[in-house]
Amino acid sequence: MLQKILENIGLSDKESKIYLAAIESGGAPAAQLAKKAGINRVTTYDTLEKLMQKGFITKQKRKGAF
Repeated sequence: MLQKILENIGLSDKESKIYLAAIESGGAPAAQLAKKAGINRVTTYDTLEKLMQKGFITKQKRKGAF
């Protein structure tokens, strides 16, 4: 249901799946979001970039992370 609402406001299927995975995970790395959303990791990075441009998510650097 939430996914359909997100799609109705302009997110793609992949964007809505990754956004919901990010909300549920509370700031997990992209690889974990990809697994949770069931989307290819490389595609997840591209989709996360689009979500950042749209203002839905922000990027955080973590200590010890690349």
